Amino acid sequence: MGSGCVESEDVESATVRTYLEAKSENDYVTAARVVDSSYQSKGYIMLTWGRVGNVANKDITNITLTQTVSGNQAVVIANYTEIEYHPNSDNIAGEQEVTQYFRLENTDGIWLITEISPVPLPIRESTGKVKKSPIDILTDNAIFLLPAALAMLGVGVYLNRKEKAERAGGAGGGDGGAGGAGAGVVMLQTAQITRFVRCVPSQMKAGTTGTIDVWIKNFNKQPYQNLAVTAVFPDTVRAKKTKLKFGALPPGETAKQTWNVKTTAPGRFRIDDVTVTFTFGGKRYAGALGPVWIQVA
Repeated sequence: MGSGCVESEDVESATVRTYLEAKSENDYVTAARVVDSSYQSKGYIMLTWGRVGNVANKDITNITLTQTVSGNQAVVIANYTEIEYHPNSDNIAGEQEVTQYFRLENTDGIWLITEISPVPLPIRESTGKVKKSPIDILTDNAIFLLPAALAMLGVGVYLNRKEKAERAGGAGGGDGGAGGAGAGVVMLQTAQITRFVRCVPSQMKAGTTGTIDVWIKNFNKQPYQNLAVTAVFPDTVRAKKTKLKFGALPPGETAKQTWNVKTTAPGRFRIDDVTVTFTFGGKRYAGALGPVWIQVA
């Protein structure tokens, strides 16, 4: 689930793409998150990539994916170019076209890789229905959320104009100029923001790296522009960056970005001031979610 990208391909293929892009970056931590630990643990991936695959000197490009899905079972065929470099240089030592087959299974709403093979893998018979993930719930309720979201945006526009008019009047009349600090920004209530934004923390252990996925769904008929999410993290939860920049989110699309955090102590901690800002229909909007709680073992 590549951070910063609007998801235009199915989740099954996106899971395989995450694995391959992580392999290209020699990022075994990210790869381990999309592989069933009973098939390949993080330690196994690290050792095989380093001692057998020589992954540090290889890049993966031109990835194309095709998939077959049956209930909670899937097979994804990946075709890509693997480029190998000479150690400690940018000189290309070799290049080859590769085809690999990935078997995936959906468990608790998450697709995980359960087998990787250089030869074709038959798809297995489904063993159950696919459980709902957080973004599936957003999508399923889109028909109900869209009218409410539009109505609330309308209320926000009205209140903003009223506030600007009152501010201009208090300043001695005039033509309704920009006013004081924050003028021109429509402030949305928390209930409005939570209708199309979800924060999903991973399971975390003290001293290790965890993730907080931020999902956003655009139920409207116009794009969100300059979309960003910021937060304030406690000292016990260290994030490399506090601002996630989504950019533009087209109508009907879903986007996900991830905070990579490292926890220093066990306990229950809160992420405060989770603020969403974006431009919609030529106007600037902002609003805050409630605190995001994470449990650290």
